[in-house]
This record gives sequence, C-alpha cells and structure tokens, in this order.
Amino acid sequence: MAKKKVTINPVDTVVTDKMEAVNDVVGLKLEDMDGIGSVRLKKLYSNGIYTVDDLLGYGEESLSRMLDISWDDAKKMTSVANESLNSEDVLSSVVVSGRDYFNFRKNKIKYMTTGVEELDEITGGFETGVITEFFGAFGSGKTQFMMVACIMAQMPEEKCCLSCGQDDEEKVKSDKCECGGTWWKGGGLSKFGKQSKVIYIDTENSYRPERLFEIVCNRELIKTKPQTKTQEKKCETKEPLDDEEYEKAMQYVYNIHISRPRTSALQMLVVANLSSMISGELCKHCQKREITKESEPTHQNHPKAKDGMRLEQHDFEKDIPATLVILDSITGKFRKEFEGRGTLSDRQVKLSSHVRLLESVVESKNIICLVTNQAQEALGVMGDNIRPVGGNVIGHTFTHRIYLKKPQSMSKDKITAILVDSPNKAKNEVVLELGSKGIQEPTV
Repeated sequence: MAKKKVTINPVDTVVTDKMEAVNDVVGLKLEDMDGIGSVRLKKLYSNGIYTVDDLLGYGEESLSRMLDISWDDAKKMTSVANESLNSEDVLSSVVVSGRDYFNFRKNKIKYMTTGVEELDEITGGFETGVITEFFGAFGSGKTQFMMVACIMAQMPEEKCCLSCGQDDEEKVKSDKCECGGTWWKGGGLSKFGKQSKVIYIDTENSYRPERLFEIVCNRELIKTKPQTKTQEKKCETKEPLDDEEYEKAMQYVYNIHISRPRTSALQMLVVANLSSMISGELCKHCQKREITKESEPTHQNHPKAKDGMRLEQHDFEKDIPATLVILDSITGKFRKEFEGRGTLSDRQVKLSSHVRLLESVVESKNIICLVTNQAQEALGVMGDNIRPVGGNVIGHTFTHRIYLKKPQSMSKDKITAILVDSPNKAKNEVVLELGSKGIQEPTV
C-alpha cells in the first residue's frame, strides 16, 4: 500500500489521513493474506473474524481449537498476519502530536444529552466514537435508559422550539414557546425538521414502542392536551393535542429500526453488517440470513446478485443515517448458549471478537453506542459484589461504564446511577427515578 502524503494543515486532515492509513492496514482482508484456504476462510468468517487485525486478536491455542488445526499451523497463520502488517510501515502512520490530536477530537467528537440534567453533570453526556455500558440487576432500569436515549438522539443539536423551530430564547416563558410548543435546550444529534434514525438490537425482547410513545408525550416533545389536577397527581399519560401532533409523536417511534437476533451467531451477523445499516445500505437478504459455514461478509452469495454487485433495494433510507446504536443486551444470548464452566473459553473467544468488531464500527462511523449488560455476584468480594458479565474481555473495550443500582432503603421507583469508569470524569453517582418520563429527576 502506498504511503499517504501528510500535510501539516489543516489539523483534521493530518490526523484523519494518519488514522485512515492505520485503518487500511489493520483492515486488511483475510482473503488478501497468503496461506488461508477457502475452508479456513469460511470458518473464520463464521466466527466473526474478517480482517488481519481480527485474527491477531486470538492466540495460537484459540485459533487451533476454532479451526480444528494443529498449534504449529495456527502459529504459521499468525506469523503471516504479523508480516502483512509489518510490510505496511504502520508506525509512521500512527504517531501524531498532542496538539493535533486535541484539535482533532475537539472538532470530531460530539456529546449527546442523557435526557437527565443531573446525569449529564456527572457523565458529560454520551460520547461519539466509543461504547458506553449500562449494567445492573434485573429491573434496574437499563432498558428505560435506552428508551430515553432513542428519543434524545432524534432531538435537535441546537436550542429551539420543538414545534415551530423558533430559536429566540428571550421569547420563551416557563419552557414554552409563544406557539405553545416545548422549548428545547439542545444536546441532541439531529437537526430541526430532520430526525436521524436509531438502530436498536434487542436481544431480550424488551423494547416496547408503546412505552417510547408514552415517554415522548409525557416529556411534552409534542403539543399535548391539558390535564386536570387529578390527572397530573396520578401521573396519567399525556395525550397528543390532535392528529397532527399524534403523527409527530409517532415519528419518534418510526425512526427506531429494530433487530431481534434469536441467537448469538445472528447477533454477531447483525454487528458484522452494522456499517451498512448505519449508512442505510443493508439489503434484506444480508439482514435476515444466519451465519453458516458457507456464509461470507459480502453480497457475492446473494441469490439475486451478480458478480458481487450490491442490490439497489434496501431496508433503510439512504438519506437518513443512524447516529445511535443500542445493543440490549450484549451478553444475554451468549450466557444462554454457553452454559457451564467447560464452555467459558469458547464463549469468551466469540464475545471478544464480537465486541472488537463493534468497537471498530463505532469508532469509524463516529456514532454513539450504548450497550446494556447483565450483572452477577462476584464470589469472595466484600461489600457490593455486583459485577458486569463478560469479565476483562469486554471490560477493557467499553470506554464508559455506568452501574445502575436499586438501594433497598429507597423507594422502589428510585435508582442510583454510578459512573464507575470513565476517562473523562471521576467516579460519581446520582439518584434518579423510573417514572412516566422514563429516567427522570426524582419527584418530590
């Protein structure tokens, strides 16, 4: 691969060129490697390994067991993979100055509101280009957080009235515009009048569009009918003002694209095709097919494709990209299918490949990715012994980790959100409430 010419200015060009050079190297396709036959290639594809970088994430022992080959053959394979990287002169491409990288992040990285001001204060909001994990026991509100996030991603970046688009803050009284619409303080990922879409990978059958519609109405993101004091006291669900406002509320629901993989293999397939889904270019065949020994991460084996050409008909709108990907939950299917300590090693190998690919897509597309994770009790640990499933395999992949805890001393609707790990903020916590608005500040 020819070396990219790097200029000093602008800063974005410098860093972007170097990072693209790295991606070109680590993204080398397995079929371009010497010494990998078609049979082994298909086995690697079926395990979610598509690039040289993916391959090098596994040791010789794991590859030997996965491909049913000798340890020596596995060692030869990794040696060839390392040689293919070394030949591309990676080092010259990866080193950038601190100033350049600071300015690069300043211009590229965006932050989305969590939907709760108190949580925004301790987290700084959800960051693009990385994965944020929510873990906690059953009923701790993980999915409710995801519901609110689905809505926040569709909100405008700028301050404005959600009904008329008015951006004059001086004309706002009591968070209401002159037209009666709700004043929005900004922090979303969309533009007024053009909402982005969300990809929701629902592995536990927990997503409910009815609940999302309810949250939209109760947060008054559309104009709603007046309520009596009795209705307000009972926290009854608010209703759209008229048919027009009803359609506006439903648009938040329509922009959520749902995938419900039935197996861990299908879950891995969805993530493998995530780039196409984000861009709106995933064809129906690739969305639905299961991973098999004959599967390849291309369109070449499409029943209607010729010469590997991509089909023109797709499930997603090309002009509406996704800005948020949710995986709820990431470990559920793997825990069900890999039971017992004897299967732990195989589970971790597949899970490692899965999260590495997810991380790569999220970084390259610069989108926000939220995942929920199940929790378990850690034996021999004093105090709070609740830990996320997956261990270090996924622990070192997720940039931000939030622990959702339901203290016994609090009301059943109360929940404590604890920022346990983040490079941006110190460990901190805030008490929130599971209510009509989804996740919200505690009511008096």
